[in-house]
Amino acid sequence: MKAQEKRQLLFQCSRVFSPATPINTRDLFAGRTEQIRLVGAAVHTRGQHAIIFGERGVGKTSLANFLKALLADEETVVVKINCHQDDTFAKLWRSALSEIALLDEAHGMGFLPRKQSRSRSPAEYLDDKASPDDIRRILQYVGRSNDTVIIFDEFDRLPGSRVQRIFADTIKNLSDNAISATLVIVGVANDVSGLIKEHASVDRSLVQIKMPRMRPDELTEILGKAMEELGMVMEDEATELLILLSQGLPHYTHLLGQEATLTALADSRKTVTIADAKAGIQSALNKTQQSVLDAYQQATSAQRKGTLFREVLLACALAQVDEQGHFISAAVREPLSTIMKRSYDIPGFSQHLDKFCSDASRGPVLEKAGTSRRFRFRFTNPLLQPYVIMRGLADGLLEGELLELLRTKQAPT
Repeated sequence: MKAQEKRQLLFQCSRVFSPATPINTRDLFAGRTEQIRLVGAAVHTRGQHAIIFGERGVGKTSLANFLKALLADEETVVVKINCHQDDTFAKLWRSALSEIALLDEAHGMGFLPRKQSRSRSPAEYLDDKASPDDIRRILQYVGRSNDTVIIFDEFDRLPGSRVQRIFADTIKNLSDNAISATLVIVGVANDVSGLIKEHASVDRSLVQIKMPRMRPDELTEILGKAMEELGMVMEDEATELLILLSQGLPHYTHLLGQEATLTALADSRKTVTIADAKAGIQSALNKTQQSVLDAYQQATSAQRKGTLFREVLLACALAQVDEQGHFISAAVREPLSTIMKRSYDIPGFSQHLDKFCSDASRGPVLEKAGTSRRFRFRFTNPLLQPYVIMRGLADGLLEGELLELLRTKQAPT
């Protein structure tokens, strides 16, 4: 490989892999066929709106970016707004409507008057007391010439239930009046229950689209598109390992794929091998988000010799989960026994689980749901789970039987 080609590929690598920011290039977006279909159906059905929800790190914002580009091709007016903690209902809608331009035509003065066009924003008609009726009237006017789609990303960042209540009223108002506009709300599961709680009848006009963790074939597509763009090849064994460690989260597929590819390029090779994939793991660990690293260190720091917090947390990361990402105490038993090479029962690690859930102790890295004897657990930050597995591999705790256990454990769908 010539030096110039190598420099070019190193530069391109940071474009085709995007672990730090959502994908905003249609050519590099992968998977999510069903979710795209459901949003499309909502957009093309008068009175329907959509809410996209799922764990952190599953690619909701990347999907929103893709939808914006896709719908704009249909000559639809598409606006995407990020919500912030200090946003009010009126402030958020002023931001959204300021992205839309309305053209007015007026006759000029004189014997041969010419039509004059003036561009204005519908945001001009909103004040701090904006109501769902105000939004309905504006979108009804905007929709006379084009269908309109407004995407509100990171909806879970909005403060309190008051904004949710007004949004629920707005969706109901737009739906009842068959306004040619679609709201797409992107957030977490609590947003769905919050909106429906505030206005039960909004349920029938709101398409609920769950974003599960990505399937192995979808993550493979991410790596395949990246390799195609770079003109490189990744060995099947390397692909399998990176997909295995990603645990359905595209953030880690991008991070691990980038580091493995950079390792190959550093050696002037255009084939990414299993050795490159393994070498990239340590680099990926060094680039993990500080919040994830801090949570891991707090949860596993040993105050005395012989504590099992590191091993129990790894066993939690390897536990079989349901489609909501929850696992039960009994699911920790097999991986922990394999790690420790001796049999463990629930009383041997139940106190560890409790401490992982406590603010005052080592958590909360886990959240607990359910009732006594039927408690279910899951990672508070989904990005921590793959990190724990990667650390286990790097520390030599994850090998042999545990790797096989990881292979048989399917990511939730």
